[in-house]
Amino acid sequence: MTPDFKITADGQDVTATIADRLLSLEIVDEDGTKSDRLELQIDDRDGLVAFPDMDAKLEVWLGFKGAGLSFMGYYSVDQVSGEGPAQRLEIGCKPADMKSDIRAPRTRGWENVLLSQIVAKIAAEARLSPVVSSSIASAHWGYIAQTAESNLHFLTRLALPLDATAKPAGDALIVQKRGEGKTAAGDTLTPPTLSRSELSNWRWQLDGREIYRKIEAEWSEIGKGKRHLISRGDGKPVKRLRHCHASQAEAERAADGALSKAERGAMKISVDVAGFRPSMLAGAKVTLSGLRTELNGEWHLTRVRHRFGGALFTSFEATKGEPE
Repeated sequence: MTPDFKITADGQDVTATIADRLLSLEIVDEDGTKSDRLELQIDDRDGLVAFPDMDAKLEVWLGFKGAGLSFMGYYSVDQVSGEGPAQRLEIGCKPADMKSDIRAPRTRGWENVLLSQIVAKIAAEARLSPVVSSSIASAHWGYIAQTAESNLHFLTRLALPLDATAKPAGDALIVQKRGEGKTAAGDTLTPPTLSRSELSNWRWQLDGREIYRKIEAEWSEIGKGKRHLISRGDGKPVKRLRHCHASQAEAERAADGALSKAERGAMKISVDVAGFRPSMLAGAKVTLSGLRTELNGEWHLTRVRHRFGGALFTSFEATKGEPE
């Protein structure tokens, strides 16, 4: 099959205009705090390619001729560069949602709130739909301050001890437990299964420094100066969190999140897929089969890359817990 693409700029189809000049197109989908990216490399051999407007909104589709194209997202131009003597123009884009005031500093206090309520209010301010994993939606704070801090940074700070991520995607603001992949509509993603024959190559690593079976966390009673120790998990090695928390609930959330991260992140793998997998998303899962026993099973996707340039293929990076 012949790889194909479609790009619109501010609503106008520019596919035909750049079809014979597009050298490569790469989409990188990140899990966590890193921003997703779209990178275009254009042949500017005659110096006649017009610079795109900063903040121009691009929509991208990828696929194969005769088999349909998959919508890959909305992006806004935020960088243009070039090189010579073989003249090339490089256009860098970030998700269109990241241009909103969700990144502007805010100062306010939140009192007696659930995570779901915080996300709903911030999403409404950014004109996005809130999507929150049910497993963390009821996390509660008696009081928490947001001081000269953007809404996105604030949500990321709240998500971190829950072993969760906060990210605008499409028209949604998604706060989800790592490994509980959801679409922008809030639908749970079914992990794709890839057999050995569907992989071009792979490289894996087991890092013993990241394996912890027990997590300890401290919290202090306000006004009494008395510290308490709670723990999650059982066995050795043990990791004690450095920060002393303001309440038992906060200490328990931090310990639960740290244990979840330790159980998930001991093994890492990098894979080139023999083909294009548009349904793979960072933050979701993938199941591998037909490899050595320790590599089979579910993996948590931390980065997914889709690349168009002569061919169309997908690659990814993933983590999983210590093998039994």
